[in-house]
This record gives sequence, structure tokens and C-alpha cells, in this order.
Amino acid sequence: MAERTAREARAMRPLFLHGASARERLDIAQQIHVHSPCAHGAFVVAGLTGVPRALREERLFGTAGNGWLEQAQGGTLLIDELDCLSPQMQHRFALFLAGRTHVRREERVRIIVASCHDHATLLRHGGLEDGLRHWLASLPVEQCLGPERLQAVGSLAAASKGGLAAMFEPVMRSYVRAGLEAGSCNLHNSVVGAVEKPLIMMVLQHTGGNQLKAAALLGLNRNTLRKRIQELQITIPRPPGAR
Repeated sequence: MAERTAREARAMRPLFLHGASARERLDIAQQIHVHSPCAHGAFVVAGLTGVPRALREERLFGTAGNGWLEQAQGGTLLIDELDCLSPQMQHRFALFLAGRTHVRREERVRIIVASCHDHATLLRHGGLEDGLRHWLASLPVEQCLGPERLQAVGSLAAASKGGLAAMFEPVMRSYVRAGLEAGSCNLHNSVVGAVEKPLIMMVLQHTGGNQLKAAALLGLNRNTLRKRIQELQITIPRPPGAR
């Protein structure tokens, strides 16, 4: 139960997307929402540029359930072009973000902010209010998705619709043809192992060698993962700072 709660908390952490086009950032944010614990809730887009400046604060914070933040409770709110927020709105938004540590599950909002500018440029030249600047500067690197990681998320979404198989097929076709011509009797294990080993290695690298976390990310039983590590002769990476 505690492990599940921790996974949900990690999955609800705010994200900063930068680069790509506004359309691509919107598509990626929707995919993140669909594959998150708040997928049952609403996906709300704060269309700041489509609202007159004088009305933006009311539309974002609102009253009586008509603000974007209230509409997104239990779901995800995307705020693109973060620097479109006025200083007063930035201050209120930073206070909102700081107060999200103890809220009921049904009131949680997954916050995704985005910009055409990268993290460093926005901090240097975005004119951010101190509270919002501190929040953005304090975001861990894994919560900041640039063009390469946005592309990877897009590829992951495509994979769920057969995109990954289509990417592998040309290489697999040549590999399988060569195996058949050579009379191989172990094609399944060879192909699966060739994909499985680097996958497990990359996830273990991400978790610093923590097999429990890696098993959760891979969707495997911990004992199954340990067995596959032994069978594939995978060297477990040391956690950061270990000697």
C-alpha cells in the first residue's frame, strides 16, 4: 500500500515541457495525462493566449467551480506559455503550487507547465516572479522534458498503437531471415533477450540499481526481475555516491 501511494505521488509530480510546437506539447501533455493515475479526471488546457489579459486571472483561479484549476481537480491542468502569466498571477500560482502537499486525492491536480523557451532561458529572461522562479529552478531534471524526451514520450504513445513494432520490424525481418537460413532453433529467446536486456539495464540505471523500484517500473514481480538479471548476466549499477 505504501509503495503504491509513493508511486502515485511520483506520477502526480508537476512537469515542465519545453521545445517543440504548441500542438506537439499539447499532444504530449494529453498522453501523459492518459497514462497517469489521474486519467479518470478531466484534462484541462489553460488557453491563456486566447483570453484577454484582464480576464486571465479569473479564468485560471475562478470562483464557484468555473476556473481552470477547479475544473481540473482530480485530473490534469496544462498551462502553456508560462511567461504569459502576469506577475500577480505568477505570485498566486506559486502559492498554489507550494500549498499542494496536503490535499485530498479527489482535489489533486496534476500540473503541467510548458513553454517554447527552455528551462535556462525562461529563468534568465522570462521575467518570472520570485516564487515561480524558485519553483521552476527547484524542479528536478527528470521533471523537465525537452525536445528529445518529448519525442520519446511521443514514440511511447505510438508504440501502444503498434508504432514500436513498426520501428523494429525491418531489423527483425533481417535477423529472423538470417536465423531461419542458419537453422536456428532459439529465435524467440534470442530476439526477446536482445530487447529485454537493454530495457532492464536502462531502468536499473534510472533507479540507481534499486531492483524494487525497477520491478515496479517494468511491471514485473521482484523475484522475476532478479531471475532475469541473473539469466541475462546483467551487472547492477551502483547507486550514486556508492564506492
